[in-house]
Amino acid sequence: MFSQSYTWGEIRKMLEEEKITLLDNDILLSGFEEGWNEGDSARDDMYFVKVRREREETDEEFEKRKKRVEEMKEVSRKSRYESYLELKKEFEGQ
Repeated sequence: MFSQSYTWGEIRKMLEEEKITLLDNDILLSGFEEGWNEGDSARDDMYFVKVRREREETDEEFEKRKKRVEEMKEVSRKSRYESYLELKKEFEGQ
């Protein structure tokens, strides 16, 4: 297995190249994921670094999320009703 070490200066340069600015409250997650090979699909082993940044939801984002939840509820309701009608039709003649 190949392992690579980086200095903070090298990491800072990579972040700058990707236009990523870390903030004091950012949470850095790092790890290793094994690769896999399944027929014609494969992925090599890889190390990763993820940056998790928590922030307050804006009023606009909140309204969008509320609307999306209501839409999902309606889709779910319609799906349950269609299942109900199919079951009713299936068991009606018994």
